[in-house]
Amino acid sequence: MSDPLLGPVVGATLLAPHLKFASHCYQSGMGHTLVREEVVSQQLCELWNTPRLLNSPVHVLAAANGHAWLRIVEDKQCQPTKPLKTHGWMALEVNVANVDVIRKEIDTTVFKVIGEPAYLQISDAIKAMQVIGPCDEVSYITQIDKPVPPFELPMTAARTGSLFIPVLCTPNRDASLAFYESLNQVTGLKFNTKVTVLNNAWGHDIEHRYPVATIQLGGQCLFEIDQVPQAQSAVTNSGSLPSGIAMVTCMVDDLAFAAKQLALPVCEIHNAYYPTAKAILAKGPAGELIELVERPTA
Repeated sequence: MSDPLLGPVVGATLLAPHLKFASHCYQSGMGHTLVREEVVSQQLCELWNTPRLLNSPVHVLAAANGHAWLRIVEDKQCQPTKPLKTHGWMALEVNVANVDVIRKEIDTTVFKVIGEPAYLQISDAIKAMQVIGPCDEVSYITQIDKPVPPFELPMTAARTGSLFIPVLCTPNRDASLAFYESLNQVTGLKFNTKVTVLNNAWGHDIEHRYPVATIQLGGQCLFEIDQVPQAQSAVTNSGSLPSGIAMVTCMVDDLAFAAKQLALPVCEIHNAYYPTAKAILAKGPAGELIELVERPTA
């Protein structure tokens, strides 16, 4: 198999009606550290096509492992979204050392538990819980005890670690997978599986199975693609970003190749969140936004 062109995941951006509250929730509840306060620049507005966000406040937070992957942008006028019932980026799977410790210490008035810690049906090496956070974002909080071939997944000794699987909700698994296979130049895996949080959200029988795909990225990351045709379109905000999980940012080996594939211009970005100074913003088949930024040379 050829090496993937995409990955690792740089991070995810949340759109928050109340930035300080959302930021505090992650600092107190998930052990994140506020590493940078800034505002949305003209460069970012042009990349995102979000004129209403110019000079909006932004917090960048690092998980306990030191990876500053979580970016929260304030939009006091953003519309609420429906967790697990909206196309686009549906969930963020993050690595932790001990999911039971997180469950014991997390503030459940802020992070609503929708799935108690349990080992996954597909592997006794993966134990996870699921929560809805302060921006209507869903997080899968995941402890990985040992390697899980054929997947390349991270393990951490830190209380909280990196975002390693952004989860996409799509009306059409095959269309979304084809989009990312074209960018990644790696073939994904397709299968049907039980997704308990989706079954609970939609009132399905607990054994109901969904068409799902995964595609391996570099840096021990994956994209997961869940087909939920009855979900509503992503909640957009005029002149702003989508509500909830607004976008995912990912490195790519060859930005010029990606730009040509997508017929999109490359933008100049000077901001510490990005590992290099050029990026493109694409919209996927499910309405999701994905930023691609060139991977730094070793």
